[in-house]
Amino acid sequence: MKITRVLARELMEEVENRSAKNGLQCVATRGSHLGAGLYPTKPEDPAVTIQTSKTYHEFACDCTDVAVVYGNYFDFDQLTPNKITDKAAIEYPMGSTTRTEVFGPNGSREMVIEPGGLVESIGTGIRGKKGDGFYVYTGVSVPEGGKFPRGQVAYSSRGEGFKNADIVDSGTPDSQGQFVHHPVAIVGRPKEPTPAILGVGDSILGGAQDNPQDRGFLALALGKDIPWIRVAKGNESSYGFAGAACRFRMRLAKYCTHAIVHYGTNDFLNKNLAQFQTDLIALLQLLSDYGLKNYVCTIPPRTVSKTDMTPVNAAFANGGDVMKANEWLLSNPRPDLIAGVFDTAKVLRNPDKPAEWDPAVLGSDGIHPGAVGHARMAAVIDKSNFKM
Repeated sequence: MKITRVLARELMEEVENRSAKNGLQCVATRGSHLGAGLYPTKPEDPAVTIQTSKTYHEFACDCTDVAVVYGNYFDFDQLTPNKITDKAAIEYPMGSTTRTEVFGPNGSREMVIEPGGLVESIGTGIRGKKGDGFYVYTGVSVPEGGKFPRGQVAYSSRGEGFKNADIVDSGTPDSQGQFVHHPVAIVGRPKEPTPAILGVGDSILGGAQDNPQDRGFLALALGKDIPWIRVAKGNESSYGFAGAACRFRMRLAKYCTHAIVHYGTNDFLNKNLAQFQTDLIALLQLLSDYGLKNYVCTIPPRTVSKTDMTPVNAAFANGGDVMKANEWLLSNPRPDLIAGVFDTAKVLRNPDKPAEWDPAVLGSDGIHPGAVGHARMAAVIDKSNFKM
């Protein structure tokens, strides 16, 4: 029977919709940039040729074909000086005595990653249920005298930890509270169309000075409802997230549908309003080119210290460039690049002295909000914006 053009087009659209629905994307929480430097970091650090970390994650959608992604780069997308070998397993459901092995793209348990490399495992066969927690065991091996990149902190309060041994398939950690090597993304095929967030920004978006310190407003806002990958880096600015400094992190954009962007506190240490506007638009264009819908956060105060509320420079003073930048953002000057703006800075400022912090929200300095501040920022993030 001859298929009409209309029917053929409808069939093609059905195939495309099915493909979009079942595409590989971020499906869990706490996929994060390896932004905590290399280990060993100091000459006195003991040499380690293998270390296994246990990190906690949560499925933020019903999904199948769960896989993990690992990278061999660090900080502002610098090359690790040597190759690493990753081996992984997943404990799901939590408390299982048998862990599900992870296999690399060549079918081997050992995933060799060259400097700057990114490796996506093949699907594990795990079917995740939204809201369920699970553990990933990551064993990283390095050559004699080699180093490996680290990111998140393993906290005993989440059942996490590490051990300088291969305990990927069995065994328990014996240490915690330090930066560890872990997946940069956890991906799979959502059962239903699901948004996935790429968190792009500075140390505040990275969760600095929350409790635990790698939680932060992004994780609090999205909870178990929306999966995310965070590529934030401390001390970064909007103009810093460009070129070679984001060349590896941007490869993770393909697993996401939306971006939440938090920059500015570092930009205005040495840039003016016009430069910030140009730099931010360039960054948003980059994210948009990768197919992301962008949501931008406003810029918080920055003061000399926790007790000295003097703005660090004129840009952060009343009527300065930072407040002008926030007015500019809230006006949404580029709706083609900005899907929305979250006024997260408003809930951090002293309403009577807007160039200062509300003392209740501060962390240990005049730069970062503490746990109360992150909670207030999270409440501003309206998850209903992220629709498929």
